[in-house]
Amino acid sequence: MECRILTIEDAGLLKHFVDDQRTQYNEEQIAIFLQQEHAVGFVGVEEEKIIGFAFGYKMIKPDGRKAFYLHAIDVMEQYQRKGFGTVIMTYIRNRVKEMGCDKMFLITNKENEAACKCYEKAGGEGKPVVLYEFAEK
Repeated sequence: MECRILTIEDAGLLKHFVDDQRTQYNEEQIAIFLQQEHAVGFVGVEEEKIIGFAFGYKMIKPDGRKAFYLHAIDVMEQYQRKGFGTVIMTYIRNRVKEMGCDKMFLITNKENEAACKCYEKAGGEGKPVVLYEFAEK
């Protein structure tokens, strides 16, 4: 599997990517996402097919340090539990370091055992946290 930073050229392949939520992506949405200064997408490609997709945002802290928030990582169902997620996570961690970020973080549900194992294999450390969400209804 090849891992790489998402580009507009990948948008056509991403139309066929299926995540757990059945999210639909199109070239226009990907172009808008890629135009955001701090937005970054990552793809895992196997035989000219995107099997993994992740995205997040580089954040500049007031003291000048940088952190990366990984908002989502998905691997197509038939490729899960085969190590592809760990490969993608390791790639992301390395690229985030190259971007000058001293920390990367993400949020997941502790009951999502497969995701937790993947993150731990890639060097992540689970922390007890409380998540507050403010959403418009």
